[in-house]
Amino acid sequence: MTTTRSNATRYDTWMLKTMNDARTKRYHATRRARRRIVAAHLAATAVAAAGMVTPLAVSSPWPLVALLVAGLVWIPLMGLLNSMTRGLLELRPRVLDERQLAERGTVHALAYRISSSVMAAALLGFYAAWLAGAGLDALAAPLATAGFGLLVLHWLLPHWIAALRVQDEPEDDEPWAAPDPT
Repeated sequence: MTTTRSNATRYDTWMLKTMNDARTKRYHATRRARRRIVAAHLAATAVAAAGMVTPLAVSSPWPLVALLVAGLVWIPLMGLLNSMTRGLLELRPRVLDERQLAERGTVHALAYRISSSVMAAALLGFYAAWLAGAGLDALAAPLATAGFGLLVLHWLLPHWIAALRVQDEPEDDEPWAAPDPT
């Protein structure tokens, strides 16, 4: 199937322009910068997730403060992830070209394999704990926390994989210089 941008809506055009904004390119121009952004996003996600789960067990306000701070950091980092992948996972398929659609499929397949493995490991861990004598009441809180973590992983893993797979932009060749006439 050949995709064209002729059937793009105004929203599609706006999203495409937003995801390809040249002002953010300098923040993720190198592989090292992209890895740092992914690591920072992963850390902010972990802090935010912990801030969401911890208040259920602790009466301190600090987990909510951590959640707020992590959320304020997480939002621009998510924007950088979307910018470095040029909206690969956020844009509608009708505005992506064939190469982008193939990359999107590869990213989703990799994320599926990884998250399926993590879910299988979590399930085996809970099953082993249950067989070892842990009651279902004792496993309720860890099961809820693991379920929430798996949901977050399922949601964000494609973004992290896509961002880590982005190739460096080719450097511009030296402009052709005419020989000095003198």
